[in-house]
Amino acid sequence: MSVVDPRRSLVDEVGAAESDAAAGARRNARLYFAGTGASLVGDSALSLVAGVWVKTLTGSSSQAGLVSACAYAATLAAPLAGVVADRLPRKRMLVCLNLAGALTVLPLLAVRARAETWIVFAVMAAYGLEATLIVPAEDALFAHMFALELRRRINGWRLTIQELGRLTAPLLGAGLFVALGGGAVAALDAATFVLAAVMITRLRVGDEQPARTEAHLRRELVAGIGHIWRTRSIRPVAIAATGVMALSGVGVAAQYSLVHGLGQRPAFLGVLSATLGAGSIVAALTANRVIVRFGERWLAVAGLLNFAAGDLLRASGWLPAAVVGSLVLGFALPYVFLATLNVAQRATPNELQGRVSAALTLALFGPQAPIQAAGSALIAQLSYAQIFVGSAVISAAIGVWLARAGDGA
Repeated sequence: MSVVDPRRSLVDEVGAAESDAAAGARRNARLYFAGTGASLVGDSALSLVAGVWVKTLTGSSSQAGLVSACAYAATLAAPLAGVVADRLPRKRMLVCLNLAGALTVLPLLAVRARAETWIVFAVMAAYGLEATLIVPAEDALFAHMFALELRRRINGWRLTIQELGRLTAPLLGAGLFVALGGGAVAALDAATFVLAAVMITRLRVGDEQPARTEAHLRRELVAGIGHIWRTRSIRPVAIAATGVMALSGVGVAAQYSLVHGLGQRPAFLGVLSATLGAGSIVAALTANRVIVRFGERWLAVAGLLNFAAGDLLRASGWLPAAVVGSLVLGFALPYVFLATLNVAQRATPNELQGRVSAALTLALFGPQAPIQAAGSALIAQLSYAQIFVGSAVISAAIGVWLARAGDGA
């Protein structure tokens, strides 16, 4: 007569449960990446083509530039988007938003002449609003869906896909625009929205309905910012990230003067951008290892020092150094962004994930339009070398401050 060891049975059951959970997480990750990858292709293609389309129809560079402004204007509503993400079931919200996005871009099929360019502006404004609503809901669902270790790895893979998409999707969009017109790009984007919605419906997620913790809208709006400020592990990293993102905005206009100073044609900026993108891909793939060994704060410090080194190399005015500087610079923002994202997700309860994500989006990306405008005015007064050296000094100072700030609780 055999005797069954109850402890062994319990161990087997726990092991089976863990195996099922791991398999479920991998399945969710595959579905998530399929939806994210498709959506990114459509977003990147349309973002490029919308401005080119307006330029083609009107001949005006200023009107083409307004397309981007329309898309980014809704970023200022990020705190409200965070409240919505923390009030509603995030999975259902994302499915509805992606389907709404597919419908939003369809009016672009009617654009044929200059008189209809207002449709492009209206669609891109709505497009930006939907993107602002999607980001906190997606980040919150993501943080709920994956355990810490897997989440850190997937954050890196997600950024890798984004950087690869930014290198390839614009070429696809430009090719479609030349061959078939802007309507074809709009149809492609609508299809990717639908595909993303389908992938999200197939995710297996437990109870992710966030709990209501505040009764007043004003308190809900500032809850994300308040949590970031009160949490010692998030606050210094978020402050440093906000600073280096501002520096990156100031340097946008200086890039064009850099290319001229190197004796190259404006199109050479594409080479520097591709080199920077290659560095960003490597950064996204290596960030998790740095976090595991040293922690998020030191990943951010590394990014800040990379930013300083890359800007100094670009300021040299020597072509090989500028190319290497672009590669080094490619590590900077991904390291800082992933450090901020991971520490915020780790140190934020489920019911606040949406509002914290929205607060970070507002802090990092909300000021970009006025900051880039200030950078455009600054390059008229200073040389690109002076701007890059100044940015390097400030970035290095922020890095030293962050290194001395401590990890917090």
